[in-house]
Amino acid sequence: MKAKVAVLFLAMTALVAALPARSQDGMTMTTPVFGQIIFYQLPAAFQPSYEDASTDGYIQEAVPAGETVNDWSQMITMTGVKDAEGQADMLEGAAQVLAGHFQQACADTFTGTSFGATEINGLAGLVVFLGCGTVAPSEEGQEARSETAVIVYVKSAFGYVTVQWAERGPPMAARPEYDIDTWKPRLAQLLPIRLCDAVTGEEPPYPSCNAQP
Repeated sequence: MKAKVAVLFLAMTALVAALPARSQDGMTMTTPVFGQIIFYQLPAAFQPSYEDASTDGYIQEAVPAGETVNDWSQMITMTGVKDAEGQADMLEGAAQVLAGHFQQACADTFTGTSFGATEINGLAGLVVFLGCGTVAPSEEGQEARSETAVIVYVKSAFGYVTVQWAERGPPMAARPEYDIDTWKPRLAQLLPIRLCDAVTGEEPPYPSCNAQP
């Protein structure tokens, strides 16, 4: 599956590397995950709606006001995943797994774009775009839809972190295309994405992390 999905990733030379400055609107999220503080910006239209933690993973989801994590038009998700082995290709492997899930949901209209390795605040990173033109309803009463997402992967001391912005819309027969005019400003609203080591005894909002540039 990994090789098959890799072929579907499109080679692109222009990355979202030159993102505009982050928006000053919204909420600064500082979340402790496995001994580190994950820092990113949550746009003003979104509100934290769900979180869960296990021994090897953490997830935090936010949706627009009035929506739920079960019925949403857009969702911002932050995850932390433990990976004790620390493989060199950890981020690429994680992206391939998620791409495989998308492909299983919409084999005929799946698209995947990897923008290649990058650096996020001094840490190894990777940005990918995934999309489904048509996702069949999984439950009675639901309707078919399209779904697209940009996912930022960042290597951490415990494994890796992702920050993802996903959007649902009407179903389409074609494979979704990456629209830089839509996604570049959205990515900018999430910046900066930063990881800090937790300081013993320090409480929210974790001033030592907030003080970093």
